[in-house]
Amino acid sequence: MSTSVRAMTAVALLAGFYLFALGILAALLAVDVSLYQASGQLRPALFKVWALSAVVGYPVVRVVFLTRRRKDDDELPGVPATREQQPAIWALVDRIAEQTGVRGPAEIRLVHQVNASVMEETRLLGLLPGKRHLLIGVPLLMGLTEGELEAVLAHEFGHYSNRDVRLAGVTVAGRAAVLHTIGGLHERADAHQAKETVKLRAKAEKRLAKGRKPSGEEASGGVDRALAKVFTLYAKLFFRISEAVGRRQEYAADLTAARIAGRDATAAALRKLPVLDSAQDFYLGSYATIGWGAGLLPPAGQVYGGLAHLLADPKRRQELAEYALELPEHRPDPYDSHPPIDRRVAAIEALPDDGRGVGAAAAAFGLLHEAERVLAELEVVSLVPEAAGKKRVEWPELVHEAMLADARAKAGPLCHALTALGLPPTAHGLLDIVDDGRAWEFTDRLPKSEQAAAATGRAARELARPMLRGALAHTVLLALAETGRAGWKLSWSGPAELRLPDGFAESFDAALDAASTDQPDTAPLRALLAGSDRPAADAPAH
Repeated sequence: MSTSVRAMTAVALLAGFYLFALGILAALLAVDVSLYQASGQLRPALFKVWALSAVVGYPVVRVVFLTRRRKDDDELPGVPATREQQPAIWALVDRIAEQTGVRGPAEIRLVHQVNASVMEETRLLGLLPGKRHLLIGVPLLMGLTEGELEAVLAHEFGHYSNRDVRLAGVTVAGRAAVLHTIGGLHERADAHQAKETVKLRAKAEKRLAKGRKPSGEEASGGVDRALAKVFTLYAKLFFRISEAVGRRQEYAADLTAARIAGRDATAAALRKLPVLDSAQDFYLGSYATIGWGAGLLPPAGQVYGGLAHLLADPKRRQELAEYALELPEHRPDPYDSHPPIDRRVAAIEALPDDGRGVGAAAAAFGLLHEAERVLAELEVVSLVPEAAGKKRVEWPELVHEAMLADARAKAGPLCHALTALGLPPTAHGLLDIVDDGRAWEFTDRLPKSEQAAAATGRAARELARPMLRGALAHTVLLALAETGRAGWKLSWSGPAELRLPDGFAESFDAALDAASTDQPDTAPLRALLAGSDRPAADAPAH
């Protein structure tokens, strides 16, 4: 089936989706009228049937036909970038719009996702065009060159320049409408199910109070859930057809990008997109939010802006470059509108060499004017409300305090065990209990593996010895960190490193061994605790 035929079929199926909804309403009305005509008069049973029809018909009308889908400007994602604020970005966009021969956006918005896209406020199922919003992910500016960014934006405009798939815009709008309808029905079903669950729970408690067995009845999503399932069956066929149109349009948009920005720049951008996506996920989880549980965040603008530090690190840059060269192979998903990235790259790299190379090699981040302000504003509009209550600290303090809070949390079982034995939950408390010959009482109160819990006699002690040694190491290092004699140092190349006092690491292992034997000697550990002064400049713990 050709792309044009598929697009026309998808549009017909989209119209059929709404006709299907009208058919449900017409069938309900026909049943109501037929029953009235058959009875010849108004009867109480008819009112019950009409009420049931209203229960079924209302969500169809409410969700399918009456739900507003257009977003107001204050509901759109990201931060607006006006021509006055971001002249360099607008100049690039205007040039690409002119080269592709399409209408440019009315607005550019900067978002925090690794993505670029065009949102258009279409009408009449996408047949009538409307205001366009171009969304540009700030991570793209950080991780791409100007030539690669040009390829990404040219791809987005390419969706509107390919005349052979002119109905693809309608299928995109149609997919959004169908997903919105099904999602709306599921939302209503979830709300109904939640209310029903509360009622059933109350009934069950009353029955138990009376000594009766609960009915075992479970809450359901009601008619909304049933309607969602019905519409989903129809939607699967529509998606199967429309996503095929979307995949072909992606290839066509890639060709537009290659024509505008060059083959090599387009291929390089496609290779970098999944790499940047993974890099940002890793950065947000391992750096930006590392102090969330401790009530800390990096300085304003650095929640997203700190990604630039990670991307600038030589070791990380090498890792990401290697990842980009070895894209994983994926099988096409018939319900995915985007072909696998490795196939898109292969299609572009198979084009003849156009002699343009990778294009402008300057970092695209240089196009962003007043980057710190933009990144700070982006946090305001995208972070969850709880972020406002977090304390902002510089990166070195953030990493140290976050790691210290994590170390304290991990020491929880050790502290509980010491407290239960009547000793202070400190390193000296643990050393005292070892000196008193009660070390194995302490380890008995720690979480154990099944094997350690089942062991007895000598075997139990040998299995407990590593636990004792680990507890000693943890409490001693925690004591040093809490008194400022050790500290975690930020590293963009790898995990945070614990810096120890000069000469500490050389004696630490032997001191731990001495305190963990059957005839323990805690003097070496006590000497290290007493003699530690300040962290060494470059002596990580091991």
